[in-house]
Amino acid sequence: MLDINQITAWIDLLSIYKVNPKYGNPDVIDQYLDQRDADPFDTQWMAAHGDLTTIIDSMLVADRKKIEMLQDRASKQIYETIIGQTSHSDLAAYASDDVRLIVGYLVTGRVNSFVLEMKENYERGDLPNVEGSPFS
Repeated sequence: MLDINQITAWIDLLSIYKVNPKYGNPDVIDQYLDQRDADPFDTQWMAAHGDLTTIIDSMLVADRKKIEMLQDRASKQIYETIIGQTSHSDLAAYASDDVRLIVGYLVTGRVNSFVLEMKENYERGDLPNVEGSPFS
């Protein structure tokens, strides 16, 4: 059973997300994104994404469409929020992908500690921690 009501409330919170001021410099953002593209973060992110894709692909078409609709809504919300605050399209795109992943896990009721930590970071008004970075 998909948990749509709870996830809808979480998506609504994305509209009030505030980017941490430490990401106010485009060079700092670029450094953060480079660190995300390296291990261990990238490997963990890709593994979580692969697992979620397998889960969703095994679901009924109607459920997959509902999940995609929620992911699209959340993705658009965080993208617009971050682009409006930073004008950094790459950062907004990465956050959009993160939120799609988080929503997929939340709505399917699956648990992944890496995804849960990303969710908690966003709820605290921060970006996902990149191990070993000055931003952690």
